[in-house]
Amino acid sequence: MYHPSVYDNLKVVLEGAVYDLDFAGAIEIVDRRDLVDLAVIGRSYSIDFIVSGISQSFKGNLTLNTNLENYATEKLKDNPEGAGSKVSIFIETPVYEIETDCKQLQSILKKWSEGDLKGDIQQKLTYIYGESRNVFSNTISIHLQKPFSEEEPERFSLVLEQVIASMKEMNEYFKGYKK
Repeated sequence: MYHPSVYDNLKVVLEGAVYDLDFAGAIEIVDRRDLVDLAVIGRSYSIDFIVSGISQSFKGNLTLNTNLENYATEKLKDNPEGAGSKVSIFIETPVYEIETDCKQLQSILKKWSEGDLKGDIQQKLTYIYGESRNVFSNTISIHLQKPFSEEEPERFSLVLEQVIASMKEMNEYFKGYKK
């Protein structure tokens, strides 16, 4: 009999948690992707959203990843304790003053550097060559260090609460910003 992988089960939990927030009106889902990468035998489920009541220039993304090594370990060891998938969060924000804004955003993100949701945080700034550099696009990535397992599905709700709170705090920082 076929038994779904840890990744399959976690994908259902993540999707349910995000769609519950969409149905409640807290967020609006704007895109999703369910990908299989045959080159490296990996899977990825990604869902993009905006938070209700804040500027649409802030976009959030949750991505669940697994790879051949995780899958093989799980199946060959008959679902060992600790089998899981990696979760990454991406937040798109505007940046007007590179040093000032990025420092403030890093301060807002400090909650992601401790506890069960500890992650590696990066900010990547881009702009389109030839256009005015009044505003930069900032892609914040948070790669959670601890893999997600079937034993603690409630972690998805905690991640969603924290990412929404972070995005609202970022929106407050940029409110009334002179552009």
